[in-house]
This record gives sequence, C-alpha cells and structure tokens, in this order.
Amino acid sequence: MVNVNYDFIEDYIRSLIVKKDEDLEVLRKYAEENHVPIIEEESEEFLKFLLKLIEPKKVLELGSAIGYSAISFVKNQNAIENLVTVEISEKMYKLAKKNIEDFGFQDKINIYLEDAYVFLQKTLDKFDLIFIDAAKGQYENYFSLAIEKLNPRGVIICDNVLFKGMIANDDLVKKRKITIVRRLRSFLEKIESDKRFTSSIVPIGDGILLVRRDNG
Repeated sequence: MVNVNYDFIEDYIRSLIVKKDEDLEVLRKYAEENHVPIIEEESEEFLKFLLKLIEPKKVLELGSAIGYSAISFVKNQNAIENLVTVEISEKMYKLAKKNIEDFGFQDKINIYLEDAYVFLQKTLDKFDLIFIDAAKGQYENYFSLAIEKLNPRGVIICDNVLFKGMIANDDLVKKRKITIVRRLRSFLEKIESDKRFTSSIVPIGDGILLVRRDNG
C-alpha cells in the first residue's frame, strides 16, 4: 500500500490484472524481494494503455532500476523503435543491462550509466515520450530540460508524484522526506498553473503526472 488509494481498491484493481508474462513476473518478484522500487502493477497497466494510444517511436526513460519498465514498454508496444534508459547506480545499471539482454531487447533498448540531469544536458536526441522515474526531488530540474527534448505532440510522464500520499497529507510526511515533498509540491503547482501545458495528475499507483504542450 502506498497510501494513495485504499488497500481494498488497490487489491481489487490488482485482482483484475491478468498475468500474461511469466518472465516479467519473475523480474517483479525479484524487485519485491530485494526492495527495488519499480512501477506499480496498476500503473503499468495504465501506461500500457497510454502507449497503445500514443504509439511512440522514440522513448526516453530516466531511472532504469532493474530495467523492468523499459522491458515492459518494449514488450507491449511494437511501435517503439528505440528506447533510451538512463541509470545513475552502477549496480542497477548492470542488473538492468543483463535483464535487457536476457529478454533479447539489446537492439531496441540502449542503457546509459549516467546522471539523468547530465544526460539531458548532453543528448541531442528528441523523443515522442519521456518517462521520468528518477530522483523525486529533482523532477522540476529534469522536466525543465526534458521538455526541450520532446517532439511535437510528445508526452512527458512522471511517476510517483504523490509520493506515498505525502504530497497531499502533511500527517504522512516523514522528517527525512520533507525536502523531497516540498520540491515535488512546488513542481506540481508550477506545472498545473503553466498555461503552456495541458497536464493531469492521475491518482493511480503512487501517482502519475501526464504533460504535453498545448501547442503540440
């Protein structure tokens, strides 16, 4: 439970999800057993639906972890020609790289051992979809660069924006998370009030923010 929805709501939604891929389930079980944060099951289902609508050819992911999301995206959307994923942890990078190779996606998924902000500063590529799932306290900094790397009509998706419910409820805020919560709240307020963008916060999983340019 991530304190965004009631337990019984999450349990019910997850009970409806048909486990169609045993190999991905093995990765999810590994993540759970080793306390590696990956995309929530219901969020994954929602994003799979969005991918079918958007049909992106080039995707950028900030925050690879063990490579679960990147692999899931490519497995479930044939339109993706290239997915670039960036991971700052060498341990996670090595695990993700191996998992990508084990799934046979090394020709479609390119993984970089790099700080996400530094990568955004350096890359000259443009993307149809950018998935931000790296350091939560840096979302505003990532977004400020990512929006310049987005193709017309492209979409930016930020995961975990409700941050275990702490964004919406001061009583849930842990002392060591105060700075992250403050920065995330500031980021969300700026995006929601910026007339250049159409945006929506979806209270599913740990909270998903969808953003696109109004003139895109």
